[in-house]
Parts: sequence; structure tokens; C-alpha cells
Amino acid sequence: MFRATQISLGITEFKDPLVGALRNLRESRSGPGDEILLNSTGPVTDLSMKSLLPCLGSIRILLIEPEAIDDPPVSSALDGEVKISNPPPLHLMIQEFVDDRWVTIKQHRPSKLSDVFRIAEDLEIKPSFNDSLPIVPGGFAGIIGYDLARWTVPISLPNNPLPGTILGVLWRADAWMIHERNTGMISVVAIDDHDWCSNPPEIAQLDSVGPLDPPDNVPESESDSEHARKVSRIRQGITLGNLYQVNYGRRWRGEMPGNPWQSFLRLIDSNPAPFSSWMMVGDLGWSVASSSPERLIQVEGGMVSTRPIKGTRKRGRDDQTDSELRHQLASSEKEVAEHLMLVDLERHDLSRVCQTGSIHWSGWRIEALANVQHLVSGVEGKLSETVSAGHAVSAMFPGGSITGCPKTVTIAAINELEGNPRGAWTGSMGHVHSGAGIADWNILIRTLEAHSGPNQWYGTVQAGGGIVIDSSPSEEVEEARWKAAALTEAAWGFRTGFSSEDLPDRKVEIMPVPHVSGPIGLISQETPEAEPSIGSIFHNLVNAPKGATLLVDNLDSFTENIAQEIAILGSDVVVLEGRPENHEDAGKKVEFWIDQLKPSRIILGPGPARPEASPITMEIARRAIAGRLTDGSMAIPLLGLCLGHQAIGRAAGWDLIESPLGAVHGKPSVTINDGTGLYSNLEKEMVMMRYNSLILSPSQDGDLIPNSWDATGSLLMGLRHRVLPVHGIQFHPESVGSPLGHDILKSFLQLTKTNIEPNLETKRLEP
Repeated sequence: MFRATQISLGITEFKDPLVGALRNLRESRSGPGDEILLNSTGPVTDLSMKSLLPCLGSIRILLIEPEAIDDPPVSSALDGEVKISNPPPLHLMIQEFVDDRWVTIKQHRPSKLSDVFRIAEDLEIKPSFNDSLPIVPGGFAGIIGYDLARWTVPISLPNNPLPGTILGVLWRADAWMIHERNTGMISVVAIDDHDWCSNPPEIAQLDSVGPLDPPDNVPESESDSEHARKVSRIRQGITLGNLYQVNYGRRWRGEMPGNPWQSFLRLIDSNPAPFSSWMMVGDLGWSVASSSPERLIQVEGGMVSTRPIKGTRKRGRDDQTDSELRHQLASSEKEVAEHLMLVDLERHDLSRVCQTGSIHWSGWRIEALANVQHLVSGVEGKLSETVSAGHAVSAMFPGGSITGCPKTVTIAAINELEGNPRGAWTGSMGHVHSGAGIADWNILIRTLEAHSGPNQWYGTVQAGGGIVIDSSPSEEVEEARWKAAALTEAAWGFRTGFSSEDLPDRKVEIMPVPHVSGPIGLISQETPEAEPSIGSIFHNLVNAPKGATLLVDNLDSFTENIAQEIAILGSDVVVLEGRPENHEDAGKKVEFWIDQLKPSRIILGPGPARPEASPITMEIARRAIAGRLTDGSMAIPLLGLCLGHQAIGRAAGWDLIESPLGAVHGKPSVTINDGTGLYSNLEKEMVMMRYNSLILSPSQDGDLIPNSWDATGSLLMGLRHRVLPVHGIQFHPESVGSPLGHDILKSFLQLTKTNIEPNLETKRLEP
């Protein structure tokens, strides 16, 4: 039986004592030459309470790119073409450190990243201990590179790492050194009798590293005009309705005049951040230095949380300018749209691992770093009892703030546009102990990745932003250069074209979001309380209760939010794939679902592209308006959300066109209604979160009746059937940007199956 103990080493006034401790470990030449440091810098806040240094000389897990089994797809996600496909299993090697080298003792072929964490959990030491510990030893610390995304979001991509590339590394950490930053206390937490209990690393204050001289040759990068062209290409894809937001990253790379450790020291001095981190894999010549401000996930005390960042302004040269820029940020429809879209996406991802009804949005604020300031939120929920901490990490990976949404489609679009695998950038570094129920991982933005050559190091920096329909190509180019400035200066002495006057260094601060007027000002972080009778969510027909609500998932990144809201309102929900990897006869599939589930109602979920991309959705829509969506002689109520709404219109022969007023994604918007259908007894004007590039153009003839419009009264936002329980809405009622969306869904859930008149005639036109 293993026991863990904490040994206090006293209080220090050193600025970054664990950085010095790591340096001393390296110089003593003890251990494997592998290094991890999770080093919080900047002001002590709720995000940066401690720094952590693990001992890595025990067990190592390597995650390796396998041989490809399929030819890369000839398709364009930006044009709505996506190939859903599971990648071949990873190569996983378990190694022990024996006689000063890593020796492989076992290999596995996991098919999912969650399987990797399950294998790691089997290798954990689960010690007993008397008092609470700042961290439990015997778990794993490490890095999961972005390119492991294919093992969490299955999709076929053309630009993958070469077979044999190391995609991630996990080390078992049987001892940790901790710096409690609010008190200055240094301690060691370790398995009893570990060497660090009697011989801990010696802390030290490092001398600062001076700036690099301006380089003779700057790192290679694409031109500003090429970057701007790609932004325009993304906006075109959004206009076509194929995605909502894409996070494109521009790359700078080249031979470094120094080494990545020196760059890391410059970074923590010039660009402090709460989730700064350092990694070195000694025998592979692979290093990562990061000054990340963003957390991917924290699991602690049965709660799971994330801290998404989206929305950026640079810092002002003085307090007044800085304040004006903050107000611009909070009142910008474009920036707030990016942010709220991300909050909804993270709620969706957490829904897969949290107890139904426990997820909420909180802590919306501005976090101002040395050069830039961001909109930041907290999203958290109670971890399901059947979900491990490692499984939760894999469910959240990769972070939605660095992909965009819908996540599946944007991962493909990113790969298409960037033309290369991302490597470490936008992956994550952190630690997990599933047995103890803890995890904490960052997102590797503001990150330098370096590989050693025969005589020098070669570095890569990427930076970018979320591209939405309102993005300005020139402003996106400038924003990427802001974000890269501190990194390129630390690695090459090159500041991406900005002087310190253009991009001043200011004190790191945390401030509330300024209040603004208009629809944005109506958004509240409070969510409706769960009803006493809360439903359950199922993702297949096995054990699903008959009479549940059937929700058709069309590859959207908000589907689980819809399921959560329906369950909170008291209905069981079964979420089934509307665009599965293996295509089947849509008619037979729908018949099978209805026969097996006997659904009390059906919701056609939102998603990218046109509704014809989902034959199952179109089949259900056609049956509904023809009076054939039935259980026996009873018509099943149907609600179409966005793409589902469009499918209902297309099934009736209505045209689906590009919105004449332009695409709207992630914007709380005023909608008006005529008080009929789902709007009975509701307000005539309601703020709802819109996501649409395309719009239905109603026909004057037929059974569908418009009953909701945008604020101008010219764009269709809702419809109902003349006699059947069929409704469609062109907005997202489950979003945090829809204050009264709960009432719309409640109206739909009050509908029941209705008898179809024997001689009912409906006018049905094929699209």
C-alpha cells in the first residue's frame, strides 16, 4: 500500500523558484533529461495560485502517429464537404527509465484519446494520505499535441504528421515540488520514500536573460496578403452556411539564435501568464515554451470547469486609452459573437461528461495581459459519476476556442487552410490523476515549439484568431501579429513589425466587462433552475425509454445544449446521428427509429451546410409536412432548429437563399412574432441568438405559414404548419444569447401527438 506525504521546505521570496529548481536539477544531471514545469506567472489570481514541478524519472507514455490506411480526402470543408472517418489506432509505447535510458516495456493501439487516459489510469499509483494535498502524486503530467484531435473528433484530414511523429508524451509523476504563490510556501508532495522526500531540488533565483539583438534574418512566414486572402476565403465559407467560425493560425518559423530555455525565461519575464509551461523531451530534441493565459479544463472536487478566451483588443498606451479599448471590446458585436459562440460550444462539450442540468456559465470578465486584453468566461458543471478525470480531458480536447464551430467541420477547414499539422500549438499541457479525480490542463497558445538540429534549434510560433462573418482581413492580420509579438521577440529578437510604442507592455489586470446597451446588454450569466422532474439523455436506442424526445444531431457543436435544455424541462432525450459515417437508407432508418422509440416529439437539430447534406433530416421533414410523420394514426410533433427549420421549408418547395442582409452568427438579435404557434402567450419581441447564412424564401401557396421575422420584418425567423404540429425556428433557443429561449422550448414540449383527420389534405411540393 502506497502512502503520500507533504514536506514543507519553508517560505521563499524568489520570483520563480521552481524555474531555478529545474535549472539546478538539469545541472546535477540526475534523471532522464525530460522536463515539465507548470509555472504560473504574473499577478496571483484565482487562476494562478501555484506552480508545479514534477519528477519524471519513472514511467513514460509516447503517443505516435500511425501509418495512414486511407488516401486523404479530395474535398473542401469550406465548401461543405466533410468526410467523417475514424483514424487508424495510435501507436502507444509504455517506457520505464532504467540504467539512465528509457526502455519500452509494452505497446498498445488505442483507438481514442480517452483510451489513452484509461491506459494511463491503470499505471497510476493511488496512494493513501491523511490530510488534503495540493496535488496527489502517482498521476501523469505531460503534453497532448493538437494533432491528437482526430482521436477525439473523428474526421479524415489530408495534412497529417508523418508516420512515427511523436504527438504527445505523458510521464508518471511520483513526486511534485509546489510553490504556493500567495504565501511563498515551497513543499514537496511525494510517494513515501521517494528521493525528493530527503533530497529535494534546490530552489534558486535565476538571473534575467537579456533581450536578443535584432536578427539578420527574420523567421519565415506567409505574407500579410496571403493571410488576408485566407480570411476572405473563410468568410466565403461562412456566407455559404458551411460553418460559423474558424480559428486560423499563421506560422512563423526558422533557425533560432539561442535555445528554447532562454526563450522561455524571456517569456515569463515579458509576457507573464497564469498557465505558462515548459517541456523538454531530452532524447527526442523536442521542446515547448508557453506563456498561455488559457485553461482547457480543470477537474477538482467532482466539478469540471473550463476558461474559454475569445475576443481581443490590444492594450492602450495610457489608462484612458486602455479603458476605451475595453469598452470597444465589450460593445463589439463581432467580438461578443465570437465569445458567446465559444461559451455555447464549451457548454456542449461539458454536457457530454457532466450531470444533466448542472452546467452553467459564470465569471465573464476581461483579462488584460501585457500586450493584449481578452474576453474570458468560466463554464462549469458537476462531473458524471461514470466519467473519469482523464475521460473528461479527452472530451474537451481540443479546446473550442482554437478550432471554431461547428468543431468537426472547422478542424477540417483549419487543416485545409493551414496546409500542415499544428504540432504542439493549440494542444495542451497539464496533469491528471484519474484515481484521485483531479486534472488541470492549459491550451498551448502564445507558444514556441522547438526541435533541435545538428548544430542549432529550429523554432515555430503560430498565432491567429477566430474568423467570423464580420471579420476584417486587415484587422485579423494585425491581431495575429499582436499575439505573436512576444513569442517572436523571445525566440528571434523579432517583434512581428510592432514597436513597444505600437504595442506597449502594461501591468496584467483582471476587470469586469463594461455594461453596454442593446441586445448584448440583456445577456445574463444566470441560467434557469432545473425543474423538479429532470429528464435523462441517451445517445443510442439501447435502454432508451419509449416516448422520449428524439433529437437528430447534424454535426453541430450545440446539439448537447439542446438536449440539456429539453431534459431540464422534464423530458427524456435520445440524441441520434443525422449524418452518420456509414450512410443507410434514410426512410428505413426513420421507420426503425420511430418503431423502436415511439418518440413523443422530434427535434431536427442545427448544423453546417444545406439541409440536403442530411438525408435523414430531409426524410423526416418531408414526412412531417405530408402528414406521414406518425406513430400509428397520431402525428408526431416536430420542431426544426436552423438547418432543421430550413429542411421543413425545403420539403415544402420553398427556396433557400443567401440572406440578403448578410450572415449572422453568434449575435443576440431582436426577433418579432405574430403570437401564434410556439409564440402563444409570449412577448412579441424577443432577443434570440442567431446562427444563419441562409434564409428561407416563403412560397405564397402551401401549408406552411410564417410567424416570426427579424427586427426588419423582412427575414423569416419562424414558421408553423397550417394544421399539423410542425414548427421551425431560425435561431438557437438553447443559447446563452437567448434570454427567453427556454420559453420557446417549453411551448414545444407542451405539444402532444394529435389525431390526423382521415381525409386531411396537405399540399406537398418536392424541392
